[in-house]
Amino acid sequence: MSKRETDPIRAELELERELAKEKFADQALPRQFVNLKERLSQQAVELEAVKATLKESEERFNQIAAMTKEWIWEQDAEGRYTYCSASVNAILGYSCQTLMGRFYYEFAPAEEAEALRSKMQQGAETGEGVQRFIRRYQHQDGHLVFTESMATPIFDEQNHLLKWRGIDRDITATRRTDELVFMLSRALEQSPNAILITSLKGNIEYVNPSFTRLTGYQAEEVIGKNPSLLQSGKTPLEQYRRLWETIRAGREWRDEIQDRKKSGELYWALETITSLRDEKGNPTHFLAIQEDITERKRVEVALRESEAQTRLIIENALDAVILMNADELITDWNPQAEKIFGWEREEVLGASLADTIIPPRHREAHRQGLRRFLNTGKGPILGNRIELSALHRDGHEFPVELTVSPLNVGGSYMFSSFLRDLTQQKETEEAIRQARVKLAVAQNEMRIAQQIQESLFPSAPLILPTVKIMGHCLPATHVGGDYFDHFQWRDNTIDIVIADVSGHSVGPALLMVEARSALKAQFHLHRTVAETLSSLNKTLYEDLDRSDLFITLCYLRYDTVTRQLTYANAGHLPPLLFRQGQRCKQLDADGLVLGVNKEVVFEECSVSLQRGDMLFLYTDGITEAENKKGDFFGIERLCDLLNEYHQRGSEPREIIAAIIERLQAFRHRRTFEDDATMVVVQVL
Repeated sequence: MSKRETDPIRAELELERELAKEKFADQALPRQFVNLKERLSQQAVELEAVKATLKESEERFNQIAAMTKEWIWEQDAEGRYTYCSASVNAILGYSCQTLMGRFYYEFAPAEEAEALRSKMQQGAETGEGVQRFIRRYQHQDGHLVFTESMATPIFDEQNHLLKWRGIDRDITATRRTDELVFMLSRALEQSPNAILITSLKGNIEYVNPSFTRLTGYQAEEVIGKNPSLLQSGKTPLEQYRRLWETIRAGREWRDEIQDRKKSGELYWALETITSLRDEKGNPTHFLAIQEDITERKRVEVALRESEAQTRLIIENALDAVILMNADELITDWNPQAEKIFGWEREEVLGASLADTIIPPRHREAHRQGLRRFLNTGKGPILGNRIELSALHRDGHEFPVELTVSPLNVGGSYMFSSFLRDLTQQKETEEAIRQARVKLAVAQNEMRIAQQIQESLFPSAPLILPTVKIMGHCLPATHVGGDYFDHFQWRDNTIDIVIADVSGHSVGPALLMVEARSALKAQFHLHRTVAETLSSLNKTLYEDLDRSDLFITLCYLRYDTVTRQLTYANAGHLPPLLFRQGQRCKQLDADGLVLGVNKEVVFEECSVSLQRGDMLFLYTDGITEAENKKGDFFGIERLCDLLNEYHQRGSEPREIIAAIIERLQAFRHRRTFEDDATMVVVQVL
């Protein structure tokens, strides 16, 4: 019992005692009064026992609250603290006495205080029961504290708010752990390398989106299975055996392997596998990271083949063969020597070799080397291939490869010289070097462009109770300038954009980054979609004009409450509207492509959407996909396919997958010359 409940009993006892004194002051105490006195004494004893029990219960309650580290509090109807358990000190750094009589929102961050007051007031006005929400408090030392809060309003018989009772549990550490886990999860999901995690038995438990992009396997197709399903049969089993022994021994394994995609296509990967360990250091899982090096391998093979062909041509060419005696006189001169040096055989026989083909600056060294060999039998260049400069008949020098072998014939030395004109080889080697440099630059530019393009796309679909939006870009063999985005910039408003920059590689990708930044800079201005396109065109005009590029772009804005869709188009393919029982409708609007004319007026149109409607936005990489006969996939095939899946009520993911599959079947190839980008919008 509380003190407020025991006070009326005590007052009643005191009143009865005073009346009894007045009535029986001059009389002998009757038996009834004696009994009343005894009963009052007994009630006083019982009252003290109740008070002791209440005090003991309160102390036990505070001890339990302190042990659970949960902050138990009570506030009056205005929000002032009237009770706090001791745990508030551990959570907020304040003592109970500090909080007494102060408002709860005084301890919340200033920017959240008003929102918290509104939520509590709303709960009191609606008569709701227990309210659960996450609160943020300002700790006494200044840092933020997150709590999981439960608050219960207490009403009187007339449904007037009397007070609040609640419990707060500190979840700051859990919140930080969740944020760290979220960031690590984002890192895995956004990694450009394929990542898979397996159990110690080797069964796959996780794969990231890059794994799907690399191998073609969806997560649900490989979870629970062994990574051996990727094995191509091209990688030696001995290599897999060493892999397994290495990771089981707790060491990191890293090597190049050749695996097979779901489609059957082979690919090369630089794979790194290491073990994940718990806090005690015991392995719990294996982490495998695959970096796609297929293109690098192709380049290496192409370069090796090129070098082999070049070397084969050089080695099988007819060499110049020249014979010389110990007196340094030419004794033989083959037809290839005639071609290389420009001298006819009859012209050089008996002539001095040094005076014929050796540049003047090297002649004395040549003669000294010959004399040294004849005297000692040693010559540093004999039997070795060396490169040096030779002299042509017309006086120009050119590089040759020389091999000189001494022949002892009848006690006298003859020297056979094999000379190969290295002019073409040197030019070829320089061309190969330049080609390698150009290839490396081109690959680096392509990789940068791919990274830029991928960074523009939304990281996840937008799924709301009233609408679903999902986009996908199927990259081409050459990076294009496709871009799509969707963002909710006001509570009930969603903007959707799809665009295509002419050209390929880094330039268009950078222009699309500029366009995206300029577009997002318009949000706070609250312009219409047509005004937004007009401003965007003015912003980008000079850059597009200088680069001789242009951008097609379609911009839509959807109000999820009114279901009203407004849109404007800068020369892009019109979005397609699908409605049950009706044919496909193109939502066209007049407007010139961005970058052609600085002053452009864009038409703004609107349409009311209905539950069950579907919008499809796309780039020309879909409709202009060609088969082997040169036929385009076309708008009719696209509309028929979309209408079929719309009638079924398929999810956006299923629709996108179906389009990709149908395009690849139409082309009989899995690759495209242009990006195929699409966005599916379903109205719920």
